Amino acid sequence: MIGIGIDTGGTCTDAVIYDTKTHQILAAGKTLTTKSNLEIGIAQVLDTLPNDLLRQAKSLSLSTTLATNACVENKGCRAKLLIIGTSPDLIARLKEVLSDYGISDMSQLIVLDAKTENIYSEPYDPDWADLQRRIPELFSDCDSVGIVQTFPNANGGRFEMTALRILQNELTIPLTIAYEISKETDFLKVCASTLLNARLIPLITEFIQAVHNVMENHHLEIPLMIVRSDGTLMSEDMARTCPVETLLCGPAASVLGGCELSREKDALVLDMGGTTTDIALVRNGDPVRATKGIMIGQYRTSIKGLDAQAISLGGDTAVRFNEHGLYLDTVRIIPVSILADTYDTVLPDLQELARRTHPHTRLIHEFYVLQKDISGKPGYTESERQICEALKDGPLITLKLVERLGADLYHLDTRRLEQEGILIKSGITPTDMMVLKGDLTLYDPAAARAVVSYTAMNLDLDAAKIPDLIYEMVIRKMYQSVGAYILQKQYPTRDHYFAPENTEPLLDAFYQQAVRDLADDPEGDASTALVRERPVSSPEQAALPAAVMRLTTPLPLVGIGAPIHVFLPAVAKLLGTRAILSEYSHVANALGAAAGRKTAYVDVPIAADYDGFSLAGYSVMHNCRKHLFEEADDAIAFAKEIALEAIRRRAVFQGFGDDPQIELSVQEKYIRKTILVEIIIHAEAKERSAY
Repeated sequence: MIGIGIDTGGTCTDAVIYDTKTHQILAAGKTLTTKSNLEIGIAQVLDTLPNDLLRQAKSLSLSTTLATNACVENKGCRAKLLIIGTSPDLIARLKEVLSDYGISDMSQLIVLDAKTENIYSEPYDPDWADLQRRIPELFSDCDSVGIVQTFPNANGGRFEMTALRILQNELTIPLTIAYEISKETDFLKVCASTLLNARLIPLITEFIQAVHNVMENHHLEIPLMIVRSDGTLMSEDMARTCPVETLLCGPAASVLGGCELSREKDALVLDMGGTTTDIALVRNGDPVRATKGIMIGQYRTSIKGLDAQAISLGGDTAVRFNEHGLYLDTVRIIPVSILADTYDTVLPDLQELARRTHPHTRLIHEFYVLQKDISGKPGYTESERQICEALKDGPLITLKLVERLGADLYHLDTRRLEQEGILIKSGITPTDMMVLKGDLTLYDPAAARAVVSYTAMNLDLDAAKIPDLIYEMVIRKMYQSVGAYILQKQYPTRDHYFAPENTEPLLDAFYQQAVRDLADDPEGDASTALVRERPVSSPEQAALPAAVMRLTTPLPLVGIGAPIHVFLPAVAKLLGTRAILSEYSHVANALGAAAGRKTAYVDVPIAADYDGFSLAGYSVMHNCRKHLFEEADDAIAFAKEIALEAIRRRAVFQGFGDDPQIELSVQEKYIRKTILVEIIIHAEAKERSAY
């Protein structure tokens, strides 16, 4: 089958036309993402693809950053969360804890007192009549509502479903219940996920309609699918109901694209973009999924995604200097090469700066670029407004900005404006070094050459050596980040010991040894020339080692993203493995969307019931009723029937038909390997036509 895959990333929107049967990319395109209106970028990227191939497509799959960006920027519609099964006083006392989960505005919460059956000895329902009377008062000022209850497994989510029916009779806004989103046991995570989901529904609904407008203009009457956080696909109906499921679907799509490009059963996938590098593990041809919920922006959610780790290293990572020399910062800035390509004033300012003969303690080579207009918006200081006003006509280099403001350079404070995305800086980045070295030929190297010349004067360095020094810094950080990830996966029960901040000295020792070994390798090639010539950093390290420490992996490194081809071969050599790069690495995210798995999962738990220390029987919740069984086999047979019914509904909901290929498995959970806690019936459905 031929399908279209589109990924709307932070910098670019990519598209591919992909034959899922032959695993061939038939066409690919790339254009800049239009953040103010994503519909424009999607239309433009479709225009780069051959029209005759577009006509043959049977589906369009989309990976979007909309939900992720909304979380990071704390955006979304006005939403309320109806919490059932606890007291308002208790929720009020949890204010600080709720803030840690992303719920900082307590006015969003409405609490109904109740006690769930099968948990409390004296259960009682909420005052449903009072809720119905107060609907206009409680919900007139919001665009959507999420509903969540305590202990939903104890009564099959009965409170949630009753509240849903009551609100549906009175409201026309979107309503969602937590029982449809997650079976997470951490109640506060469920609250955060449900509220976030409610906030995202109008955004994703509007976006899906915009995509349909593009499809209609291109005469594409085909199903639209959306990539989920775990790399599987869902229907647009499910995306409208559960938009929170699209969190971090970009990294998920990139890993799937890496799997398709490499066809490796076991590998490490590295996706290097402008801001971050995402690292993920592939086992037996499938990306490894996380067991914990996604943490994104201020929200701690219950949504399970791929087990990917993001590091602050990309083509647009800021390269800065201080009294100790060059260093990689953790923030994204605009490469000066790109800024100079857009604004004619940038290059002359940098060339004038490069003629200076006296160093400066401040990063006066960096520019300030306005991103958003704050005119008329409250909450900003007069100084912040003046800064933004000064930048309205275009970016300004630091000295010209303070001159226009009549301000003191040493007290220029733009931190909050940068954090909120109102403005962004431009300066030296790895992308500029790629331009200077000829590894990226889209931009004129003059701006990069000028800023390197100024930097060399400040640091008393040979300007010709700076690009290689920055390349080596990127390679080193990538090596150490992959090393920390490998150690965490190798020792999962001790992963906190192998966090990057804890392992830096150890990984530095591994790196130094790997560099020595490559320096002694007569077969070393151009991909490792930068690190092979790197001198050891101390007399102690130059001495004959008493121990040889190496970190290696048998897993190949699969590279994704435009900058990755420059750095990954050296990292792979240092780790004793090989790098896999493809001519289509730059559109792997769109490929991952097109190749997304049509797979659904449902778990049905069977609780082990105890009378004191004796196992008394087994119970299964179904249709808000607790079904009791004396024998495990009877409970398992009943739970399998429920699982089969539920997985068929789920397959329809996700958008791949009512006749999927279904597999059931049984898993027993114990405490201390002897005390049975529950039995899980796991149902997995796959689209039959794909197998």
